Amino acid sequence: MSTAVALSSSLKHNLALGIRFPQNPSFYRRNGPKVSTFRTFTVAMAAINTTPLEICVKASVSTPNKLGDCPFCQRVLLTMEEKHLPYEMKLVDLSNKPEWFLQISPEGKVPVVKFDEKWVPDSDVIAQSLEEKYPNPPLWLEDLLHIHRFS
Repeated sequence: MSTAVALSSSLKHNLALGIRFPQNPSFYRRNGPKVSTFRTFTVAMAAINTTPLEICVKASVSTPNKLGDCPFCQRVLLTMEEKHLPYEMKLVDLSNKPEWFLQISPEGKVPVVKFDEKWVPDSDVIAQSLEEKYPNPPLWLEDLLHIHRFS
């Protein structure tokens, strides 16, 4: 059984540079003492859902079959990418909304993601649902601070 591991480009860059992360939070204080002890930085990957999540996003106005300029759609897609979740992206022309899309999203808004046979709108709700269903790696600041405090 083979295992595939993917790291974000920023992690790859930092790991390639040999950057180590300080163990003591006082390291980050402007006038606090400098810390000379470091801990090992570890990367964990969430268990991957075998069924791709379905997501409807804005299609580009100028380029066919490309993602549009919606920051809400991009936020959800980036969250899925960082959590290494498989997804099936459906591009929707918002100036000419298809009937199947209006049945999924009566208000005609994107992004919309299908969780457990239910379509969920709103990027905030989707991001929170992704964080709850797939907690590793944690992407929310509160989760990252909690891990740092208790590790």
